[in-house]
Amino acid sequence: PRLAGDLVVIGNGGAELGVRGYVSAYDIDTGELVWRTYTVPGDPAKGFESEAMERAAESWSGEYWRGGGGGTAWDAMVYDPALNLLYVGTGNGAPWYRSLRSPGGGDNLYLASILALKASDGELVWHFQTTPGDHWDFTATQPMMLAELIIDDAPRRVIMQAPKNGFFYVLDRVTGEFISAEAIANISWATGVDAETGRPIEAPSAFAGMEPVLVSPDPTGVHNWYPMAYSPDTGLVYIPVRDGTVFLHRPDPNWKPDDSHRNEGIDRTYDGPLLKEWFGAPPPVGRLLAWNPIAQAAAWKVDFPVLDSGGVLATAGNLVFQGRSDGIFAAYRANDGELLWEFDAGTGIMAAPVTFSVGNTQYVTVMAGWGGVMGLINPPGHGPVKPGYGRILTFALDADEILDAPSFGYDGPPVPARASNASAEVDPATGVPKQGQVLYDTHCYSCHGVRVVAGPIKDLRYATAAVHGQFEAIVRGGAREALGMPAFGDLLTSEQARSIQEYVLSRAEESAAMASVDE
Repeated sequence: PRLAGDLVVIGNGGAELGVRGYVSAYDIDTGELVWRTYTVPGDPAKGFESEAMERAAESWSGEYWRGGGGGTAWDAMVYDPALNLLYVGTGNGAPWYRSLRSPGGGDNLYLASILALKASDGELVWHFQTTPGDHWDFTATQPMMLAELIIDDAPRRVIMQAPKNGFFYVLDRVTGEFISAEAIANISWATGVDAETGRPIEAPSAFAGMEPVLVSPDPTGVHNWYPMAYSPDTGLVYIPVRDGTVFLHRPDPNWKPDDSHRNEGIDRTYDGPLLKEWFGAPPPVGRLLAWNPIAQAAAWKVDFPVLDSGGVLATAGNLVFQGRSDGIFAAYRANDGELLWEFDAGTGIMAAPVTFSVGNTQYVTVMAGWGGVMGLINPPGHGPVKPGYGRILTFALDADEILDAPSFGYDGPPVPARASNASAEVDPATGVPKQGQVLYDTHCYSCHGVRVVAGPIKDLRYATAAVHGQFEAIVRGGAREALGMPAFGDLLTSEQARSIQEYVLSRAEESAAMASVDE
C-alpha cells in the first residue's frame, strides 16, 4: 500500500492467475472504499467503468476478458502531492502471449504502462506504455522515482523508471511527455525506441505469433522490483541489473482460459531445436549500474559473481549500499564505484538497506534473506546463491564490534543418492529426463525451485538415499503431508513419479559435477 494524502492506495496481483488489474483507494480513517480504477478493460457486454476503459478496449481483440486481461498493479506507485497525481505501474497480460489473449493484435492498453491518476477520484490523466502489446511478461511495476532534472538548460519535473524490458525511461511527470530512453543492458526484443514518442522498435525476431522464440531479457527482466536509488549529489541513478538473460517463449496452441492454476499459456511439452540453444546460452551477468539519466549513459558499473542483487541505498556521504544473492553486503563510493567495505551476511539479500541516526550515531540496517519467487528461479550457472530464512542486520558508523552471522543452508555441493528404482529415458538434446522435467515444471517447481534449486524450502538435490527410498510414498501417498508436502496420487502415476525422481537425481548429479569442476 501507499499513502496519497488522506487515502491508502493499493493494487492487486496475480496476472498469471487470470485476473483483471485494478487500483483501490480507501479512506485513511474509516477504511471506506473511495474509488477503484481498473487498468485493463473487462467484458464489453457489461459496460465500461470509464471513458478510459472504453478507449482501452479498442486496443484489444477477441474475447480478451475471458483470460482476465492482467495488468495488475502489484508494486510500483508513487504520489506527487503538488500535482495531486498518483503514478501507478502496471503488469503483464493474462495470458502472457498476445496471440492467445488478443488474437487480432493491438497495444492492449494499459498493460505494461505508467498511469497518472488523479489521487482524489482515480481518473486517468495520462499514460505511457513501455511495452505495447506485451508478449514477454515485461511488466512496468518496477519502482519509479520523482526528481527534478536540468534538461536542455531548463528544470523539468520528471518521473524515472527502469522496467523489466531493459530501457531506462525519463518522462515529464506533469504531462506524460516522453523525454528520453536508452537500453541499460543487452536486449534482443527491441532495437531501440522512437526518438519522438518513446515507442519501442520491436525486433521481428522476438515475435513470431504462436511460434517459439528466444528473447532477451527473460521474464524476470533486466531490472525487477528491487529498489534503485538516486543521488542528487552525483546526479546518478544506481540500478541492480541482470544482463544477458534469455528465455524460450513457446505459446501453447491448446491453451484455454482458466484451465489450470496458472495463466501463462506456455507449452511445457515443447522439445524443438530452440531448447538446446536456450540451455547453451552464455551465462548472464549481474551488476550494479550507475546511470546518468540526463545523458542516458553509464557512469560506472560493478560486475558481480552472481546474477541477482538486492535493492540499493544512496547516502549523502557519497556511499552506495547494496546486498547480493550470495550474501555479500557492500558499500561503494557513489561517484566512481570503488568498493570500500563488505560483509558476509550469511544469506542472500533482496531488500534495500535503510539508514537512520539515534543520538550521535548513524546506523545502516538491512533485512537479509533469500527466498520468495526469486529464491525459486535461480538455476545453476547464475553464481553461488545463499538461500535462508530472514534476519535483520544493523551496522553503526565507526563501530568496531564483530558481528557473527553464520550461513544458512547446506555446506558444500549435494552428494547424489541414486535410488535403484528410479529410471527414465534421457533426452539427448538436453541431457535430462524429458518427461521428468516437464512433470517437475508442471507440479513441483513453484515450491522446490526452477531446475530443483530451492530457497528456504527443502532443496531436493540434497535428498538422502532414505528419502529417495520413500519417494513415491511421499509424492503420491502423502507420507509427509503433516510437514506441508501434499499428496499427488490423483495427479501422478507411479511411472510419472519415478520420472520426476530421476530428474531430481540428475540435477543433484549435475550440481555435484559443476562443483567439482569449480574446485
